Amino acid sequence: MVQPSSSELTEGLSSATPPRPRHLGLLFSLLLLAVAVAAVLGYSLFARPMLVFTNRLVAPVRVILNGNVHTVTPGATVRFPLPRGQTTVAEWEMVRPLSADGSLMGVPLRGSVVADGKRRVRHAAESRGLDADYFAPLITNTSAAPIRMIVNAGSPDAQDCRCAVRPGARRVFIGYYPLYRNSTVQARAAGPRTATFRDLGPQVQVPDGTIGLSFREQDLRP
Repeated sequence: MVQPSSSELTEGLSSATPPRPRHLGLLFSLLLLAVAVAAVLGYSLFARPMLVFTNRLVAPVRVILNGNVHTVTPGATVRFPLPRGQTTVAEWEMVRPLSADGSLMGVPLRGSVVADGKRRVRHAAESRGLDADYFAPLITNTSAAPIRMIVNAGSPDAQDCRCAVRPGARRVFIGYYPLYRNSTVQARAAGPRTATFRDLGPQVQVPDGTIGLSFREQDLRP
């Protein structure tokens, strides 16, 4: 029997890969998990409580927090730091548009949120609520005359915007109004002539509750 030379034995030993203990991979994974858990706990313990407020309406919103008034523009998200360990109440109200004579148009939209001072709280001003839904007609007038808008005409909630949308105006915001399945928006011109969009409830789909309505000259009839 031929015995391997000493050089062959040395080459074989040098090229062999030493076995890696299996428990090292498990220990490394456990170490990474411990670091991640510590980071999460540290963030929850030391991060300052905060109110994250989003305005999902088409109009500005005023937020009253700790006696200070902050304006949040449409579509914006603002982060308000809160006192740690202290219950805080934030109130908000939409800034309603004004008609030419200074009258407020539409109905008030407002709400509140309570923060316990222990965590991050998220809240949004929006047109869909737990108790009621609202919509915002955006009026385009391509007729030759000013038109006066009546929302939910013929119902107990009928409301005159007390405004006149001039000829050529596009997507004029006239405030928010209660939204029902059979909600209407009626335009009235001199004559008297009227035109009405009906059953608007299912047509309001966008998050801010807006719906574009265009009134043409041929739409206005006695």
